[in-house]
Amino acid sequence: MKKHPFINYLNKITFFSIGICFIIMLLWLFVSGEYIRTAPYYIAVFYVVTTGFWAFLYFIPKKGIIKFEQAYMITKTAKIIIYALVFALVLVFGWEKNIKFAIAYLSLYLVYTVFDTITVMQLIKDNKASK
Repeated sequence: MKKHPFINYLNKITFFSIGICFIIMLLWLFVSGEYIRTAPYYIAVFYVVTTGFWAFLYFIPKKGIIKFEQAYMITKTAKIIIYALVFALVLVFGWEKNIKFAIAYLSLYLVYTVFDTITVMQLIKDNKASK
């Protein structure tokens, strides 16, 4: 029995995020805690935003509201705005140490962007195969 693509995506991103958490736990042995002590909160932000926008990319074009290309541009623009807003808020209010937070946050951004790109490319491939 074939699973729904959204359930497959939830499995992928959940295990990916758990793997990132384990890597961060291992990094605590070698890296100062100031770099990664709040990383789980930021992983949760990336998890929710990435999942929400993938669902938008999957469901909205199927309903015929907008085209896939338009939905893709909306998601990429909105994601970069959300991530930059979180980054700016943390720096402006001084919740984290500047350089150490920036390194950790931008590393997570890079990792989740690569994951997102791979999964969206698979979605595009599946959409082309189903037409």
